[in-house]
Amino acid sequence: MGCLMLPPTLGSATDPVIIGGSEAQKRLVSCIAEASTGLVPETSDSQEPMTFVILEHHKFLKTRAAFHAYRTRLAFSNLAIRRTYLSSRVLADRDKALWVIAHELGHFVIRDGIEGHAEFAAERIRWRARQRC
Repeated sequence: MGCLMLPPTLGSATDPVIIGGSEAQKRLVSCIAEASTGLVPETSDSQEPMTFVILEHHKFLKTRAAFHAYRTRLAFSNLAIRRTYLSSRVLADRDKALWVIAHELGHFVIRDGIEGHAEFAAERIRWRARQRC
């Protein structure tokens, strides 16, 4: 899990930081994340950029276990550190990526872990992402 300890590259707090993945995967994640601009509320920790970590599926499963996030299969977020972990399997299909990443961003919009609330917020992000990505 050494790659998780890498500090994100410098950028503005509004630019997402993406660790891992191919260039095409990074562009897709970045585009979907930009669709949530203005929806994620400003908080005291907003100076930290939103970070996405793309992991090969077997590494994702180990990371998921470390965070005790057993109920998820492809992605989970840590609201406190503004970080989303994605299995590389999420990015195998554009529609699946749009669905899952928007859902995870929905957790940041509503600032809680309730799945139904996140899904409600994700619909607006998906709509915006379909227009841009």
